[in-house]
Amino acid sequence: MKTKILPRGKQVLIKPISEESRISENGLIIPSNIEQERKSIGTVLEIGSEIKDIKKGDKVIFGTYAGEKIKVKEGNKEVDYIILFDDDILAFIKD
Repeated sequence: MKTKILPRGKQVLIKPISEESRISENGLIIPSNIEQERKSIGTVLEIGSEIKDIKKGDKVIFGTYAGEKIKVKEGNKEVDYIILFDDDILAFIKD
């Protein structure tokens, strides 16, 4: 059975998109520049019932320390998600 996470009210469920990074010889992940530490990018998966201007599938930029990070076991791997308030979304990315 697949777990379904449904945010409440003005909350949004985001799947983070991994940023380009470098791995040191010791296995440490080093961001390619300092700007990547200040912002994060993700895709909106679910929205709360009180949200009007955000939709599923939107690509967004949000603060690195915004929201609550959670891990959900799907099959035999853990998947990272973030639940945050709609006000924590800084911008939309349009392709």
